[in-house]
Amino acid sequence: MPLVKRSIEPRHLCHTVLPRAIKNELECVTNVSLANVIRQLSSLSKYAEDLFGELFNEAHSFSFRVNSLQERVDRLSISVTQLDPKEEEREYRAHTHTHTHTLIQ
Repeated sequence: MPLVKRSIEPRHLCHTVLPRAIKNELECVTNVSLANVIRQLSSLSKYAEDLFGELFNEAHSFSFRVNSLQERVDRLSISVTQLDPKEEEREYRAHTHTHTHTLIQ
């Protein structure tokens, strides 16, 4: 069962007790129903604003993370282009040989 985060009120538009002195019941029920529809629209508008605010914050956070990752990729790209492949291969072989020698013992 999902948890309710937002509940639009009023839930029932026409549930009301009519006063006895009402001359035109249809007009009274119509007015109450229209007033409740306006209340629902107001509630819906408030929740839509909250929802779009949350969506904006999530998009901003996502954009910040993407920009941060892009900066890291750019720095790594610069570092990789500055590496000397022959020197890196020598270091790799030396490291592998030392590591293999340690495992054999």
